[in-house]
Amino acid sequence: MPAVDSGTALYSLNEREFQLFRSLIHSRTGIWLRDGKQIMLASRLGRRLRHYGMTSFAEYYQLLQAGGNEGEIGELINCVTTNKTSFFREQHHFDFLAQTVVPEILSSPTRSHAKTISIWSAACSTGEEPYSIAITLQEALRGPRAYSASSGWQIHITASDIDTRVLETAQQGIYDSNILDSVPLDCQKRYFLRGKGTMEGCVKVKDTLKSMVEFQRINLMDAVWPLKGPFDVIFFRNALIYFQQETQDAFLRRMARLLRPRGYLFLGHSEHIPWLHDLLEPLNKTMYRLRNHK
Repeated sequence: MPAVDSGTALYSLNEREFQLFRSLIHSRTGIWLRDGKQIMLASRLGRRLRHYGMTSFAEYYQLLQAGGNEGEIGELINCVTTNKTSFFREQHHFDFLAQTVVPEILSSPTRSHAKTISIWSAACSTGEEPYSIAITLQEALRGPRAYSASSGWQIHITASDIDTRVLETAQQGIYDSNILDSVPLDCQKRYFLRGKGTMEGCVKVKDTLKSMVEFQRINLMDAVWPLKGPFDVIFFRNALIYFQQETQDAFLRRMARLLRPRGYLFLGHSEHIPWLHDLLEPLNKTMYRLRNHK
């Protein structure tokens, strides 16, 4: 979800204005800005004030409240979301995906007629997570132990975020080459192209990998999510911390309904949901499994 501007905010956001923006952001995204986030919010929204040549946050709030400004609401959302990610972040989830989830799917007699592994990367940011998932699945399916059972299987990854700017980066699949430090060298050669000339120092995700991922903007607050389930696994990592428990509960229960029977949910390393253990069985390292319905 972009980092805070390093410079000091040029505009002052008073307590009343902070409360107004906090309520607006919460109603539109579910994100709850904790007390003490005034400087951060002023720094980020200052970009939009400079864009319009405004001198106060009151002016900008009035603009947002005027009718027909959904495009600017989108810019507001882009400003307040946070996008910290990397390839194979929290490696244990990808190990579990390759060593446990994929073999389970391949050996399931009920899946022989529908040979598609479906995964949703929610809050996918700039795309490193869904591409890491695609690499993991591809490698697991091409491995010697899985080869005989993996024939004919397809991979479909839905990757979503509310921030339109990060989705553009994810769809392009172009990154600084040093971002691949956590990617094994053989996978770098298999799934990425090295830039030359003006693109020196960059890498691009190969089309064969990109074809496995479908990116789309999804606001989890929307009444309808444009998704085609069921999913074998949902990655919803390091996003819960931005929501209050009531919102967390609503999102997770909707996600659980999109999982296959006994499907998996992966959360971030500091995220725990003890009040949902009757629905989602805790495994270890913030991995959960949908319980059997009786």
